[in-house]
Amino acid sequence: MQPRPVTATSRSLILIFLVLVLLAGLPLAVWLDLRNLTERGLLRQANDLNSLMTSVRGYYANNVVSRVLSSPGSTQVVHNYATIPGAIPIPATLSLELGRTISEQQQNITYRFVSDFPFKNRTPHALDDFETTSLAALRDRSDQKLTNVSWSMLSDRVRLVAPVIMGAACVACHNSHAESPKRDWKIGDVRGIQEITISQAFATNIFSFKYLLAYFVFMAATGFTFITVQRRQAATIRSINGELETANEFLATLSMKISRYLSPQIYKSIFSGQKDVTIHTERKKLTIFFSDIKDFTATTERLQPEQITRLLFYRDVEHRAQTWRHDR
Repeated sequence: MQPRPVTATSRSLILIFLVLVLLAGLPLAVWLDLRNLTERGLLRQANDLNSLMTSVRGYYANNVVSRVLSSPGSTQVVHNYATIPGAIPIPATLSLELGRTISEQQQNITYRFVSDFPFKNRTPHALDDFETTSLAALRDRSDQKLTNVSWSMLSDRVRLVAPVIMGAACVACHNSHAESPKRDWKIGDVRGIQEITISQAFATNIFSFKYLLAYFVFMAATGFTFITVQRRQAATIRSINGELETANEFLATLSMKISRYLSPQIYKSIFSGQKDVTIHTERKKLTIFFSDIKDFTATTERLQPEQITRLLFYRDVEHRAQTWRHDR
């Protein structure tokens, strides 16, 4: 079985299908790029904020809390500093309040400073699976930061967990504090985790691809214009071919009719192009033969017109055949 030939209409439909497939892939590619761009941006923001919070807490612990504790006086360093006149917060409380302030001002940012060893008078922290797993991994190896990326169709969310490492001042405070649940801390131990969660919608980065999107829109418009022009040209060509087929059929029918009134030699010379059909004078030697059909009058009186026409036609064909054999 031979394969069917590919027509102009089929080629046009295939081209349209390929263009539509390519255009359908454009939103997917842009969406993947937006997701990747958003994820990278959120990771960078989370790392920057984590470094900022760690630096602030470290500076506060080493240059404020340490100085106060090294010179005992009326100033106290406690977690409930708001209830004690002249008291200042411990570094952990400072981190919590800074994170709360940041979360209030930035709706897409959440800060958590949590541990599985809270002081006795504090509500235990609820840790989810990611935080529990991260805390265990950081206690095995504290020189790392762990991330968790989740996304939906329209937004992306990054969770960054960094270790809260005990310094000299923290160890001294926790090992001597009456409400501390653990009093064998060592410098370098992981007290808890500092978690920063940032979420952002993909649409906020859509204008990062404005030139690329404009280019693809232009190419799509150009492709559709090209396809439209091609389809119009194909329709015009089909119409012309139909008219040519009709004309050819008419000429074929006409030539068959003309062949009945011309000799085979003249018919062949005209329709083969050997002789031009023009009005001109030409001198030739002709032989004219007049003949009569025997008993033709009596024959016509007893035959119908259709039978007479058929009789004359066959006699004409026979006469042409005799002439052709004579010429040969």
